[in-house]
Amino acid sequence: MSGLILSILPRSLERRMVVVLITAVLSIFVVLGLTLNAYNNRELALANSFEAGAELSQYIRTSSLGSTAPAPFAGTYLQVVEAGKPALSGDASSLPLTIDDDGIELTAELVFTGTLPRADLITRDHPNPTYQLDNLGAFAQAVTRQDKAVQLYLTLPEGQGSRLITFPKLWQDRMTEPVLFILAALCITLVFVLARSLVHYTAAPFRSLAKYERAELKPWDTEEAVALQDTLVREQEARAQLLEEQKRMLASISHDLRTPATRLRLRLEQIESTSLRNRMLHDVEEMTRLIAASLDFLRFNALLEEPQQLSLAALLQSLCDDYMDTGNDVVFVPQRHKMTDQSRNIFGGGGEVELEVEGRAVMNGQPTALRRAFSNLIDNALKYGGAATVEMQNLENDQLLVSISDPGPGIPPHLHEKVFEPFFRNDSVERTRSSSVGLGLSIVKQIINAHGGEISLGETAEGKFCIFVKLPREL
Repeated sequence: MSGLILSILPRSLERRMVVVLITAVLSIFVVLGLTLNAYNNRELALANSFEAGAELSQYIRTSSLGSTAPAPFAGTYLQVVEAGKPALSGDASSLPLTIDDDGIELTAELVFTGTLPRADLITRDHPNPTYQLDNLGAFAQAVTRQDKAVQLYLTLPEGQGSRLITFPKLWQDRMTEPVLFILAALCITLVFVLARSLVHYTAAPFRSLAKYERAELKPWDTEEAVALQDTLVREQEARAQLLEEQKRMLASISHDLRTPATRLRLRLEQIESTSLRNRMLHDVEEMTRLIAASLDFLRFNALLEEPQQLSLAALLQSLCDDYMDTGNDVVFVPQRHKMTDQSRNIFGGGGEVELEVEGRAVMNGQPTALRRAFSNLIDNALKYGGAATVEMQNLENDQLLVSISDPGPGIPPHLHEKVFEPFFRNDSVERTRSSSVGLGLSIVKQIINAHGGEISLGETAEGKFCIFVKLPREL
């Protein structure tokens, strides 16, 4: 519905907003105008009821003066035709009443469809109410308040027959004030909802562009949204091309440095001073690690593997087992589901029992890349804390949460974001003495981002430093 309306509106954002605004305002004014007009018409009908009752009294008084009441007859409000006794059919109903003309009682009958909402205003708690001829204004107003089409059958005295009397302008089907204002409120609400929906769908591509820099444009989207996406796409392509060129250049430089580093190592072996040779070899090894880590970081996009279904729990368990086999203090704690149901049998039983069943945590991802990411995190935990505890949980929103904690000193909160930057190293004594080049966590973040996940630093409930990795089950 909204798409159909948007396809009719102008493609320009400014013109579309103007059209939506003007249409909404005009629609509200029309609804309010129709509501007030219907309300005023009802109030006018009630006000004219006394004059209509006086006109009815005058018509009946004509028959009391010895002359025959004319039929057909049309007055300001009154319309009269000659008719016999009414024959009720279907859902038609009648209400008898009496009109007292100076001691002469005239029988009458109100005929209507369905029921009268305020019949008590007419009957006044009497099954056959009597109205004085001079007080028919109150009777006419009581019938008008019913907001229904009503006919009056009146039997005249001295064999003058019966008359069918109607007040077309007063006794007609109308909406009562509560119904009238409820419908008006619903119409205004509908206008607001429709206008809000049109604005929402018009702004949808801009929200996507602001969040993802890419939007799935529809045929009814505005020209500005199309132009903005084209501009962003061009900028993304230019940025990606520039980054690729920088990566190729850095990768080429890093690759070219390997050859002189190897020659330098061979020549250092010829130095007779053991102390000097060892210090220089240490510097060359650190430079070689930096080159190797840089190449790994720069070639990450080219080494991405095809995603496949895998069990994250099995991957983490296998990884932790490998560390334990080499004597490292690494513990894997998978999530376990508790089941409480025990059926009765011929041997008894029944009641509650607790079983622990290990979850498989199946997801769609790249096993080699994930194994490398979690290896880097476990290596950091072992390097700076001496031990690592790996835990996994299944979250409700179809996500998996992996936490790697260690008893080490941790990382200051103000550095939690900077540690993921390439070549960043904490200046603490423990980390300065290490041989880290500052690319481990950057590579981890690349892998986690490629899986649509999130990585953050914090603490466990026991106060241990912990890295949290949240991964979706589907890429």
